[in-house]
Amino acid sequence: MSVSFVFFDISIFSVTMPFAAAHPFALPELPPKLNFDDVRFSKLVAKARTELGELKGYSAALPNPLLLLSPAILRESIASSDIENVNTTVEQALQQQLFPEAEQRPADKEVLRYGQAMRWGFEQLPTLSLSSRLIVGIQQRLLPGGYAGYRQTPNKIVNSATGQAVYTPPAAHDVSRLLGNWENFVHYPDERIDPLVACAIMHYQFEAIHPFGDGNGRTGRILMVLYLVHHELLNLPALYLSGYSNRNRPAYYHLLAQVSAAGEWEPFILFMLEGFYQQARETKNTLVESMALLQQFRETVRQSGRKIPQEIIEAIFTQPIITPSQAARALGVHYTTATKYLNQLVELGLVKASVLGKYHLYSNRQLVEVLSRG
Repeated sequence: MSVSFVFFDISIFSVTMPFAAAHPFALPELPPKLNFDDVRFSKLVAKARTELGELKGYSAALPNPLLLLSPAILRESIASSDIENVNTTVEQALQQQLFPEAEQRPADKEVLRYGQAMRWGFEQLPTLSLSSRLIVGIQQRLLPGGYAGYRQTPNKIVNSATGQAVYTPPAAHDVSRLLGNWENFVHYPDERIDPLVACAIMHYQFEAIHPFGDGNGRTGRILMVLYLVHHELLNLPALYLSGYSNRNRPAYYHLLAQVSAAGEWEPFILFMLEGFYQQARETKNTLVESMALLQQFRETVRQSGRKIPQEIIEAIFTQPIITPSQAARALGVHYTTATKYLNQLVELGLVKASVLGKYHLYSNRQLVEVLSRG
């Protein structure tokens, strides 16, 4: 039976569900029974590891990690939220983060909370590792004010047109047991399993457990990136991974569902390995392009003979749309001094000044364009 339905949060797609979806799913514990020596896995793992290694190397060479981290997290936040049908643009989100939360548009508020949750998770990773405390903390930052902790009641995913249950996650009383098994797999994986293969497996398992009433998809995507940091495949949570899932949304959800329906792990793992490869390459290329643009800005300033601090140039790459007040705080100078430097960058054609409500904005238009691709 082919149906269109809401799966794991609010994304709509079609899939064949040959099992009784009205009853809680008896989710098997990890690890799954697979041939982890499958040559198809090893070929894609090698490709993905090469790109991830280059991305890690480039990012480790940055004098200021925020030059990569802040724009990359914003880009990932927008793509992940788009999967949940929360739509905004890089430019809108950059503008909205200048406002108090009470003044932000709902879509941008959700995107910015995703970024805050990612940063918090990254900061807590050395002490909390990939634990229940980290998982709950991430979800609470995505959905502040909601129910704290794992769900205590039954949950189900329904056909958006008919209201028929098409997937019922494991019973609430099984969530703690299954997440305990998930944590054990994450921290002590079978040595036969490459961490990239394990990352795909743990991602499916988290979404299938569906431990929260809301925010499972976004929490799970953050955990994937943090998993790669935890296993030292990345040094910063700067991988634009949701872009791949977003571009291939029907396939992503179909393959997730087929693991549940028929135990078809291999197609899902291959799909995710291809995603790690593509997105590591894309993120690396974006970083290279951004760094080349930074060097171009520095050279333009140098040739102009103006005494504009390097810190102000870096500030408009860390935060591509900025106010004089934010620039002043970043440089530790007076508001008028920061405004003078920003206006000099406008005169050199490097940034564009504008007014939005009561805010005076300075935009690094070229970087915004780079971040808006894909």
